[in-house]
Amino acid sequence: MEIKEIMKKLQEPFEDSEIEFRVGATNSDKTKGMALAYVQARAIQNRLDSLFGVDGWSVSYKEITAGFICSLSVKINDKWVTKEDGAPTTEFESVKGGISSAFKRVASSGFGIGRYLYNAKNMWFPIKQQGKGYIFITEPKLELNNKIISKDDKENKRNGIIIDFGKYKGMTLEEIYEKDHNYIKYLKDKAKDAEIINACTKLIA
Repeated sequence: MEIKEIMKKLQEPFEDSEIEFRVGATNSDKTKGMALAYVQARAIQNRLDSLFGVDGWSVSYKEITAGFICSLSVKINDKWVTKEDGAPTTEFESVKGGISSAFKRVASSGFGIGRYLYNAKNMWFPIKQQGKGYIFITEPKLELNNKIISKDDKENKRNGIIIDFGKYKGMTLEEIYEKDHNYIKYLKDKAKDAEIINACTKLIA
């Protein structure tokens, strides 16, 4: 199979039944929340199994300070291709959550699996409190922005939000995230611009 065909199949949208949502930012009176779309790790694993077989891909993890680096390898035409990405531990089930997040992140950044979900519209839906968190009263539906995000880095920079203040002035939020995760968390909590807050929330998710 040609690499272009493999990449196309890796990056195909998931079925609606495989997409889930969690509450991101909430409004001031906690009646509505921003829906963040994601897929479970098992959906990604099923896709890798279907394309490469159970012996055609592998994954390993390296623990770092407050997080994990995931190495995902796939076998394409008898050649192993490996990509890496990382994620911090999570508040709930910190180790399991950090490992799962790192896996999903490298699948997206390295091989484009589910990357289209970053182009989802920022949509708000009614929520209610459950335990220490919030859940949606009605299941959100995924809607994508009409804007097509280019795979070219320069085009991504033009489409991304460029910060015009602080120590990372002139950089996009995506570039800052790669360099300094904590600064994105800072912007999410301290920024006054709703677009910046929403974008930071998506990056951290």
